[in-house]
Amino acid sequence: MAFVELEDGSWINPDLIESIFKANQSDTSWQAGMNHGESTYITDSDRIHILKTAGLVKIKKEKYDE
Repeated sequence: MAFVELEDGSWINPDLIESIFKANQSDTSWQAGMNHGESTYITDSDRIHILKTAGLVKIKKEKYDE
């Protein structure tokens, strides 16, 4: 069980997230719907971080030129 720190300093467990969605399509904020019926507001960078931690988005490895 891996927790992700959000930009506001709170923590979220990606295992408890059922969906990530926008409540209003013209808005820039996201919501994470939890399996216990609540939802929490997250930023776009929080969303990316959660998806990477859950293994749904590959993390690019940077190549360093030496």
